[in-house]
Amino acid sequence: MSGPFIFAATYTIKSEKLEEARQRLKEIADLVETNEPRLIAFNFYLDEQRSKVTCVQVHPDAASMEFHMNVISEHLSRAFEWLDTVEGEQVYGTPTAALEAGLRQWAGPNGLTVMPVHEVGFTRTTVR
Repeated sequence: MSGPFIFAATYTIKSEKLEEARQRLKEIADLVETNEPRLIAFNFYLDEQRSKVTCVQVHPDAASMEFHMNVISEHLSRAFEWLDTVEGEQVYGTPTAALEAGLRQWAGPNGLTVMPVHEVGFTRTTVR
């Protein structure tokens, strides 16, 4: 059994843009929840200083991530109005060539880390 496709990325928030960032993150989360029923998990986390945000996504497969990129494309084009830099992006699972190329465009100076081999583990979709 192959594992889920997981994407995690950390960004710095522009100085004085925290409240705008919080509003935009809520809008993105609402958009994704409404339009992406296959997505298993989609979460944003702030660091203690509220200067960085990490997005953690769990998809059933790479096709779900490709669909996600299309859904949020308009938001991506405006994200750097309130985000400053890409700290890092990681992919766990095997992206398609097109998806990997697209992610590398946004990866910033630290690049994209791809961990394609799911060695062992499990994903629960319901809690017992």
